[in-house]
Amino acid sequence: MHDPESTTRQASEQVIKPGIFPAGGAHDLVPAADGPMPIEGRLRKAPLRVPENYEGCSGFTLFGRRIRTLLYSTDVAAIRNSNADAIFAVYPFTAQPAITQALLTVAEAPLFVGVGGGTTTGRRAAELAAVSEMQGAAGVVLNSPATPEMVSQVVSTVDIPVVATITRFDNEAAEKVQAGARIINVAAGRRTPEVIAELRAAFPALPIIATGGRDDETAATTIASGANALIWAPPSVTELQRDMMVRYREKAEAVATAAGEERSVATVVPDITDMPVADVPNGVVQTVPPEVEAAEQIGEEDFVSPFRGRLPRLPFFGRKAR
Repeated sequence: MHDPESTTRQASEQVIKPGIFPAGGAHDLVPAADGPMPIEGRLRKAPLRVPENYEGCSGFTLFGRRIRTLLYSTDVAAIRNSNADAIFAVYPFTAQPAITQALLTVAEAPLFVGVGGGTTTGRRAAELAAVSEMQGAAGVVLNSPATPEMVSQVVSTVDIPVVATITRFDNEAAEKVQAGARIINVAAGRRTPEVIAELRAAFPALPIIATGGRDDETAATTIASGANALIWAPPSVTELQRDMMVRYREKAEAVATAAGEERSVATVVPDITDMPVADVPNGVVQTVPPEVEAAEQIGEEDFVSPFRGRLPRLPFFGRKAR
């Protein structure tokens, strides 16, 4: 007769291989509280982490990827060391494919790149959008001056989503949505939550992004008003470098104090982050005295031609020598 207990015991013995667990020990599995452990390198991490409350956004789906946070930066070092879901690369200069290519080289997240709307308009903006799509951009951004006609022209040129920026909700903003803008970027300053609420009431299924503001309270208000994703502006590399140098100096002072020294050893190379722009410290650039510079100059009387006044005789090709 078939014994169920013996069958279960044999199956368990086949699953647990000898040599993996100690003989006679318990093999209880400890479930992970929050899923698998995060994987990061010993040296390579993501120092620029978006605020935790930004994760409260509902997000929107872009090519199968969930987007809740966007990093507003064109700094390749910041882009490479951020954990944002996407990159919002809009800059106050004329859009150039070379800049887009450089950002795409280092970006590990989808990149939204600006293609104009203010200074760059019409056919050129549409062509820049087409080039950006071919380079690998995930979306193109048009500035607020872009007209609904321009939005329609860019939409008809590319297949990637077009992000239209608005500063207020009016008929023109609604026309941009009707012209084919797939995502709306609300940049209304203090009125951003109000504009988002009006836009959300008119277009319930429209993806809306906006800046998170300067504090957690502003970000929470923006999320509550209906924003699907928030744009985070990270601190500048200069600020981060300055903070790091302050920590290094404090550590050096602590070590010197613990060693009984009255004063820590001065840094030979000055900290460039403590200097104003275009201020070069003494000793960094060595100038040559005028008399030395004049002595090293080669004058016409010192120049000797390798031919000593005679030009070399060149052969005449095609002629036979007589």
